[in-house]
Amino acid sequence: MRNEVLRMERVTYKEDEVVKLEDFNLQIFQGEIMGFMPVNSHGKTALLKLLERNLPLYDGYIYYGGEKVNTWKENYKAANRISIIQEKSSLAGNLNIADNIFVLRPGFRQWVIRTKILNRQMEPFLEDIGMDIPLNKDVEKLSTFERIIVELLRAVIMGYHLIVLDEVGALVSDDELKKLHGIIRRYVKKGFSFLYICSHLEEISSICDKRRCSGREWNVCKCNPGVPEDSGKRGAVQ
Repeated sequence: MRNEVLRMERVTYKEDEVVKLEDFNLQIFQGEIMGFMPVNSHGKTALLKLLERNLPLYDGYIYYGGEKVNTWKENYKAANRISIIQEKSSLAGNLNIADNIFVLRPGFRQWVIRTKILNRQMEPFLEDIGMDIPLNKDVEKLSTFERIIVELLRAVIMGYHLIVLDEVGALVSDDELKKLHGIIRRYVKKGFSFLYICSHLEEISSICDKRRCSGREWNVCKCNPGVPEDSGKRGAVQ
């Protein structure tokens, strides 16, 4: 039996009395890539907000990591341990890679930052995915592809079970995208789950096995490398 990572059940979400998500259903399991092709940006933005933080729902339930984290009856204030990687960087530009990953991590309590030790802790993760990024490099000097990889590694090291990639294919070259897809598949085999948001059918097809297209709905494709899926879930977006 596969472990469920995320479930959004009959979720309706409004902003200023405007419906952004209506009767929306989504289920993601451990070690799975879920691909989304958004018809418009309004519902996508609302979905990302709900994944990141438990905002008040008009209707429905949200479960993450086997626990109910949001419901129309009450919303929980804590942020969800979900990483969202997109065009805008979430890293501190004036710090190096190791500092962003380890020092800014909740619970880091060392008064003296030992850079060499932090760098040694990072090296195995870079070697594992075949990347060679100078660890003393300030993140503001990273290329876009390097920055995406660093954010991905930070999510892995911090133990985030769901990683969202929002239109990253538009930010990197074809060769870099192919490399990124290989890294994603590597972490899927390690039990991490991904929500892959992309408006291009060809890109979705290269990372997911199935695709759906239906009017004003979200198009969903599920991919579990080596274990093809036969079904997807769809929810309406206004």
